[in-house]
Amino acid sequence: MKRRIIGLASALGLASIAVQSCADATSLGRGFDDDAGLTPIPSLTSPDAGDASSFEDGGPLLACIATDCPAPWATCSSEGKPAYKCESDLQHDSNHCGACGNKCLTYEPIHMTSRCVDGACQPECYTKPERSGDEDWRNCDALLDNGCEVDVLVDPNHCGACGNECPAGTPCILGQCGCPSGFILCAGVCVDPMTSDLHCGACDNVCTPPSDACSTPQPNTGYGCKAGQCMKKCINNAADCNGDMEQSTCDGDGCEVVGLDTNENCGGCGIRCTKPGEECIDEGNGYVCAVPCAKVGQTMCRGECVDLLNDVSSCGACGDKCDAPGPNQVSSCSKGVCVYACAPGFGDCNGNAADGCETNLRQHPGNCGACGNACDLAAGQPCIEGACLMKECEEVPN
Repeated sequence: MKRRIIGLASALGLASIAVQSCADATSLGRGFDDDAGLTPIPSLTSPDAGDASSFEDGGPLLACIATDCPAPWATCSSEGKPAYKCESDLQHDSNHCGACGNKCLTYEPIHMTSRCVDGACQPECYTKPERSGDEDWRNCDALLDNGCEVDVLVDPNHCGACGNECPAGTPCILGQCGCPSGFILCAGVCVDPMTSDLHCGACDNVCTPPSDACSTPQPNTGYGCKAGQCMKKCINNAADCNGDMEQSTCDGDGCEVVGLDTNENCGGCGIRCTKPGEECIDEGNGYVCAVPCAKVGQTMCRGECVDLLNDVSSCGACGDKCDAPGPNQVSSCSKGVCVYACAPGFGDCNGNAADGCETNLRQHPGNCGACGNACDLAAGQPCIEGACLMKECEEVPN
């Protein structure tokens, strides 16, 4: 029997295992901290790391190689890949919940899914990822048969939360009762009375051309709602920079400037961009004359402000992406240089960049907790959460 003396270190979850005799006194530690939601490996501890002769007096415990999976760990077959011994945590693995093969399912028609909690599949409300922000389903009647039956973003009886009822006739819009500030409710729809040609200044106040309107409108002009009043106005994103639209009834050039986004008319008629490096740009508050992205200390890349020192999509230069070269790798941009590292719990143990970080250090018995740190493969010692499995020895050496 292979045994080892352990002081304050864990005896059932060890990151660095070398097969030694019981006469070797070795301090052993964990390779990974316990992650939230994972079942910790049982541990053997001792209040004092004294020598082996004090074992019966409460001194160090003796730990030996273990090969049987401790609860709740189990060896479950995996779809399309080999299973490592004791790799499944039956308390939290949604593919093997409570028992091998017991998979927690998703029920899309009733907007419900499930996940493994303490060895049992617990139901939860489910919204498709592509609909996130547009739907938010809840189980407001507390029944499982019909799943999560209410979308609280639009239901006036459960607006934003179950039981939050909107006043009669008031719609639920994005989880809030009624219209946003500045909008009014007309025929069940929120409209802006300052610009709506159908509800100008008030509901159902439709802007129609007067009887004496020009048979041929001036260029880029029309009759509609402007500042809550029905009047002639510029359309097609045009502007009347020479002021003849109001003075002339049917002749004149109307709204002669199309778009206030040029260096000659930037955000308004006659506003010129003349300083070195300035352009007419819109950085979120309308068109203004400014050096692109200068106010935030960034660089303009394809119409967006980008931090070339830290942006993985443009690292060091516009469009230079930091794409992880292999599986289980993460990329980052540091001072304009792409940096690559293995994802937590994985390692590049074969030194081949082509397959990335191919080894699961939490489960691989030949690389347990770190590349090259092998458990006792001949004995069948498993690797659980980055630690070779140990147990308290059944015998005490002489």
